[in-house]
Amino acid sequence: MNEDFRPSGFMARLARDRRGNTLAMMAAMLVPLAAFCGCALDSARMYVVKTRLQQACDAGVLAGRKFMTDSSLSNTTLDSTATAQAQTFFNNNFRTGWFKTTTASFTPSKTSNAQVAGTATANVPMTVMSMFGVPTQAITVTCEATYDVADTDVIFVLDTTGSMACLPQDDDTACNNYVGSAGTTSYSRPADGAGSGNDSVAGYPGSTAYYVPEKSGSRIAALRSAVMSFYDTMASAADPSTHIRYGFVTYTSTVNAGKAIVSISPAYMVGGSGSANTQWNYESRYQTGTSFGTPTWRYQQLAFDVRNFVAGNAVTDPSKTGSATNRWTGCIEERATTAGTTSFSQSSLPYDLDPDLPPNSNIDTQWKPMWPELFYARNNYGSTATANSTGDSSSHPNIGTTPYYQAGYVSCGKPVARLAVMSRTQVSNYVNATDFRPIGGTYHDTGMIWGTRLLSPTGIFAADTAAWPARQAPNRVIVFLTDGDMSPNTGVYGMYGNEFYDRRVSGGDFTNLKAYHNARFLAECSAAKARNIQVWTVTIDSSATTEMKSCATTASQALATTTGSGLSTAFANIAKQVAMLRVSQ
Repeated sequence: MNEDFRPSGFMARLARDRRGNTLAMMAAMLVPLAAFCGCALDSARMYVVKTRLQQACDAGVLAGRKFMTDSSLSNTTLDSTATAQAQTFFNNNFRTGWFKTTTASFTPSKTSNAQVAGTATANVPMTVMSMFGVPTQAITVTCEATYDVADTDVIFVLDTTGSMACLPQDDDTACNNYVGSAGTTSYSRPADGAGSGNDSVAGYPGSTAYYVPEKSGSRIAALRSAVMSFYDTMASAADPSTHIRYGFVTYTSTVNAGKAIVSISPAYMVGGSGSANTQWNYESRYQTGTSFGTPTWRYQQLAFDVRNFVAGNAVTDPSKTGSATNRWTGCIEERATTAGTTSFSQSSLPYDLDPDLPPNSNIDTQWKPMWPELFYARNNYGSTATANSTGDSSSHPNIGTTPYYQAGYVSCGKPVARLAVMSRTQVSNYVNATDFRPIGGTYHDTGMIWGTRLLSPTGIFAADTAAWPARQAPNRVIVFLTDGDMSPNTGVYGMYGNEFYDRRVSGGDFTNLKAYHNARFLAECSAAKARNIQVWTVTIDSSATTEMKSCATTASQALATTTGSGLSTAFANIAKQVAMLRVSQ
């Protein structure tokens, strides 16, 4: 080769040198790399904006449905109150300029089924991608809120004692003076026509009962309105697929639960059909002979055959001469308990406080019929009359007579209503019935025991509160209403027999009688909460007692009021919180 044609040494080295290739390649890749990073950055911004926009949309429609004032189907325009609230909540949750958004809008509307829907839009300008000609992007989301309730079972446990005849604002002195001076009025017990599904105990209709005349605007009148406010609030929140059941327990010193028990199994009552036990002991008397043509009597605790009595038949009074007959009105004496204690373990509750224990052949596990006509007060509650007395032959008042009914020492109110689907008319019929009346003394434990028993998902009434087919278990709620503190009295004949003679709660320690009953009340509140039952308490007073606050599921669920309108508001507010506001899509 001619040496003159060889490349010079510099050019040859340059041709062989590859050290600048990487830089050139990087320069060539800068444009697509910038586009890729810009796309990722702007896509992430759009995702965050869309998520926040959806949350704001949901908040807006939830607020709109909650504050809706016109839920009629005929008017398809969302009312101004709902619109304003929906817009406010949206604006509070999404502001223009957030993540450099230029505009944001929200339009709430009323759906054909009277719920609230919404559409929200935000414009998001591009950052890096704008250099590549990508324009501002509009993000749109939709949302809808339904204000409804899950399947729900509600038991109202309602104080119907004598003080409920007073005004909500009456203090204790004014109320006690009124109850003591007003006297009582009689009525004939009606058949159970309230539509609650509970037939009356045979012989119940037509017997005479008494009540304290209600003041105009009384506490019990306010209670009737409050129950209807609760019902209406729940009904307005429910959608067609929602199942709601209601039950009632009215309480004084006892509960009229006899028919509810017999409807499950007559054998659960002493003397009931199939029961292994036919007799129960009452503080009574028997004829020992005659003296100068006059019967002579001996007074002590005696056993009587109660089979015909529990069956609802007219039974000749075995404690008297002549042809006087008695019929069971349905009130009961409770199962065996632990006396003289303020401490109970949820793992080993006594029979009366165990809401799930089914009775068996052991008489202590069975309920007994109250039979006031057999009850005679030995020594008229004198200090020498003890539970273990062998009896005496002096004169004694018969507690099952008119004066003691009128004084409230014996009371037997409206029969409990087991859980059932009830129409507004049926609920109204229950609280406005002839026998929904104020009389008797305040024993909160009696009401709570039976409210929990009727609602327990694992007790003898479990079928009443079972989940509907193909549905989740219902929410279970007790609404407990009272107008005062616990007030046990040694002269009362009620769910635990007579306090003075039977001593089933006190064990003879009457000084701490109130504390013993309060302990039982709180133990049953705990039993309810242990079964996932929400407990709300409402007190007609300036404030809730310590016991009512402790009984409620949370402190905020213990309410108090001194006005009738306040009572309706309290019940409606409970219903609103029991109802569940949710985003449906």
